[in-house]
Amino acid sequence: MPRKLCNRNGSINSTLPVAKLLRLSEFLHDNHGQAEVSLSFDKDDAGHCLITGSLKADVRMVCQRCLEATDVKLASDFAIKVAETDKEARDIAQSGINTLEQLEVVRSEEGELDLLSLIEDELIMSLPIVARHTDKDCSETLTSLQEQARQAGENRTSGSIQGLEVLAELKKALKEESDKQK
Repeated sequence: MPRKLCNRNGSINSTLPVAKLLRLSEFLHDNHGQAEVSLSFDKDDAGHCLITGSLKADVRMVCQRCLEATDVKLASDFAIKVAETDKEARDIAQSGINTLEQLEVVRSEEGELDLLSLIEDELIMSLPIVARHTDKDCSETLTSLQEQARQAGENRTSGSIQGLEVLAELKKALKEESDKQK
């Protein structure tokens, strides 16, 4: 299909339910939402199929601080040349004529390319390394934990060694348990 679209200088502008992107859904809190897809197909001067695209999606991921859902905006702009053979892929990759930044070379199987997988791959690569709310938007649970940590820090600075005392008691209990089992 990409070859036909490249020959016609075609384009695809559509929305795609995130629920159809099963691999992407594995990284998400839920599979609600839509991905906006804009793909343009053209041929370069050497006759290679060139796909340029723009993807946007609003998804929900798990905040890595409070473990609640957070809204994340995904966006990806990309340019891909499609190669029919491994040799052609190497030649494209080694040629210095690629003026587009971040140009990728993708090998098609028998002239076919799975556009859904291509879209999904680009969205997966645009996921944040760590999904999280802004500090002010995180849950009350996080705020409570931060306050407890702050108080524990104040206790340490005031000379209290409460944490070490708890560890000493735990070590003593474990030793007693170990001695009973012998």
